[in-house]
Amino acid sequence: MLGFQNNYDAAERQRSAKRTLYFVFLALFIVAVLSSCRKSEPNADPAITAARGVLTKLMGERANDFVLKKMTASVDRDAFEISAHNGEVEILGNSAVALTRGAYYYLRHACRAQVTWSGEHLELPEKLPDYIHKKIETPYKFRLYYNVCTFGYTTAFWDWTRWERELDWMALHGINMPLALVGQEAVWQKVWKSYGINDEELSAYFTGPAFLPWHRMGNINRYDGPLPQSWLDGKSALQKKILQRMRELGMTPVVPAFSGFVPKALQRVRPSAELRKLNKWAGFNEKYGTFILSPLSPLFQEIGKKFIHEYIKMYGTDHYYLADSFNELDVPVNEVNRYEELADYGDAVFRSITAGDPQGTWLMMGWLFYNQRNFWDQPSTQALLKKVPDDRMIIIDLANERYAGWKAHDAFYGKKWIYSTIHNFGGRNRLFGDLDLYSQDFARALHDPKRGKLIGFGLSPEGIENNQVVYELLTDAAWRHEAIDLDDWIGNYCLSRYGSYPEEMQQAWRLLLNSVYQQPQGRLFDLQRRPGLNLSGAEKYDPRLGQAAKRFLACADEFSDNPLYRNDLVNIVGQYCAGNIDRLLEAAIHFHKTGQKQKRDKAFKSAFDLMQDLDNLMAYRPDKRLETWIDDARQWGVNDAEKDYYESDAKRQVTVWGGPGLSEYAAKVWSGLIRDYYAGRWKLFYESLQTGKQFNVRQWEEKWITTPGNLSAQRPAPDPVAASTRLLKKIDRIDSL
Repeated sequence: MLGFQNNYDAAERQRSAKRTLYFVFLALFIVAVLSSCRKSEPNADPAITAARGVLTKLMGERANDFVLKKMTASVDRDAFEISAHNGEVEILGNSAVALTRGAYYYLRHACRAQVTWSGEHLELPEKLPDYIHKKIETPYKFRLYYNVCTFGYTTAFWDWTRWERELDWMALHGINMPLALVGQEAVWQKVWKSYGINDEELSAYFTGPAFLPWHRMGNINRYDGPLPQSWLDGKSALQKKILQRMRELGMTPVVPAFSGFVPKALQRVRPSAELRKLNKWAGFNEKYGTFILSPLSPLFQEIGKKFIHEYIKMYGTDHYYLADSFNELDVPVNEVNRYEELADYGDAVFRSITAGDPQGTWLMMGWLFYNQRNFWDQPSTQALLKKVPDDRMIIIDLANERYAGWKAHDAFYGKKWIYSTIHNFGGRNRLFGDLDLYSQDFARALHDPKRGKLIGFGLSPEGIENNQVVYELLTDAAWRHEAIDLDDWIGNYCLSRYGSYPEEMQQAWRLLLNSVYQQPQGRLFDLQRRPGLNLSGAEKYDPRLGQAAKRFLACADEFSDNPLYRNDLVNIVGQYCAGNIDRLLEAAIHFHKTGQKQKRDKAFKSAFDLMQDLDNLMAYRPDKRLETWIDDARQWGVNDAEKDYYESDAKRQVTVWGGPGLSEYAAKVWSGLIRDYYAGRWKLFYESLQTGKQFNVRQWEEKWITTPGNLSAQRPAPDPVAASTRLLKKIDRIDSL
């Protein structure tokens, strides 16, 4: 009996130990779960959940080191507070965007981290650094992002995966008002079909995918169309995802409205409708011409209302609508009744918006006031705006680096407006930008007593994924009340981008700031232009860029594993190489004109050799390859014919574009484009100089564009540091230079 009791006691002690161990593990598990959840909820606030999602995708489990809380105090504009102690970072914010911006601010300034289009520098210490409490409130209600043209030059063929990364970038950089223009053609198809316009007529209306922004703005119809139905359906599904994520993040997307542009076929189904034919845009053939409805037509309100109703059914609304009726277009008004008719147009657009959404606010780009400033004097601009209530319209003053429309037009006569810069035209990816202006001018506008109803700060590039220093600076300016000390800011930028800022790096950036980053425009290289005996000479050789490249390369031992350093090295060395190719081409043309054939041949050979080297260097990065652009386009096709169509449409946009003056407007320094298109044209031109036989360049271009799968084999540089080293040495040895 005693033996049994002893055995029972021993077994009971064993069971008790197991129970104890079980409850210890259970307690540890619960603590771990609560620890991982505590930052994402109190009470599962949607803003905190959305911000937590962005940070988790960025940092994985390290996002749990951030405690996210909603601000209790009411503030008029987005604000965040940061404090960090003993490895835990607390971010308070009044919106999801404010929370993510606050976290990114901490990552940059405390952890020397950076998140950009070309990758991340995100080497976090095991224990996150302490940080003294800091509060930042933006002076702007809205931080607007995108240009209508961005949806052609950059995002035309993006899928959801790429859009998801971009939306995270927006949140981290504090954007809360993005243009959201994808998927509108599916709505227009419904609207126009409801009027009896048939598929054949719509095929002669919509342009190809890469040219839709200019169709939407009334510049061109049908060019490189028709649009496949699979495109309309696919983009509609994509827009639903984009808008859902924007709204989860607390952003206010701006969606399209009716600007007055209609298919010519509307005249068939509504013979009484007064259509006005617009003048040709950019030299396009008449068959691509556009039509605008008379503002006095009852159809103007009817169509606008129907479009917004259908749009809301498909996508919902946040009550902000973009409509531009006269972007780079001659205004079809009678000079005698000029001001009355302009007022009618403004009134018609606004009433068509509010007919569809009584809470609607009209946004309009201010590019026309600069581009056609001979027409848009103060009385004309006032006339266009005067019938629109001041609190229901926002002017995007698009290009303050070129033209301060708010100054020329008395802060837009009582309307709300957004200070913005374009920076990039055509999505050109060379190095350029006026950093000094970007760091100072916004503050001058913000504090000007004549600023009127300034409510926003905008980034309006025609193309992105270039010059990341510009966009880090501009998104910082959107949260600043005072001008930025550029020298101090560049030092902090380099610390967050590369991890340290050694003397050679400082020298390189001083040279960049005094050369390429004093250039407000991204001009074409001669190597990108159609070959000829009269080169533009617009790209002047600047030896400071070569010096910057060598000093930047001297930092390779320290930074060669950093993807952002490698990206910048490729850009700097590549641009220096392109400038030297131009010098060789100019020398070759000079030697040809002066009858020095041997020197001509040598200069051309050296230029072609450098073109191949430049192509190899650019191939190192997927975002600098023509193949990436083509692959993204082809993925939208549901069969081979559609895939080939999207490929030719994509190639057409980055080459000849369309009208006589637009060739190479969207020029890219891309692998594939350099070796096959730019070099291909120059080689055939060189052969024509040798043989005397004429080279039909436009015929060759069209065949290259419309021949699918015709890129030659890519030869990427496996090591950009080694390739840059060889390339700089080769340039130094070229006799012709």
